[in-house]
Amino acid sequence: MALTNKEQEVFLYAQKSAAIIPAETEVNLEKQDSLIAFAKRYLHRPYCYGSKPPKCFDCSGFVQFCFKQFNVDLPHSSHSSAFLGKFVSPEHARIGDLIFFTGRNHETETVGHVGIVTEILDGKIYFIHASVQAGVIISNSEEAYYKKRFMMVKRFKL
Repeated sequence: MALTNKEQEVFLYAQKSAAIIPAETEVNLEKQDSLIAFAKRYLHRPYCYGSKPPKCFDCSGFVQFCFKQFNVDLPHSSHSSAFLGKFVSPEHARIGDLIFFTGRNHETETVGHVGIVTEILDGKIYFIHASVQAGVIISNSEEAYYKKRFMMVKRFKL
């Protein structure tokens, strides 16, 4: 199966980026907590397409900005970021993992939205993200809008 130009670009990016998680997935709880505390400082910042951090964010720009503070370089695209990291089952999600969704069309199989897991409580995955309607907010995976759009959870080494 041949890769599209976009897929080739993503895989080349992953090969060049040493910060992207290799095979091991050790967890640094202190860094995870620091990442979430940092991200929460930007709650209620407005949404803007293309991101202009720290003034306003789109979803992937927000994730990229937060992870950059912890020396993890991610592409400014939820779709491209989904090719990186290590798959984690939703039951094993931890704070600091990335959670991916389709975009507004829940029938597509293409990633279009991303957030950072902040908490797992009663089977719900809470995540911080930049929402078009509300800016940077915390939502959960069981909200109707996100439940039908959920795609995957990925882990990156902090």
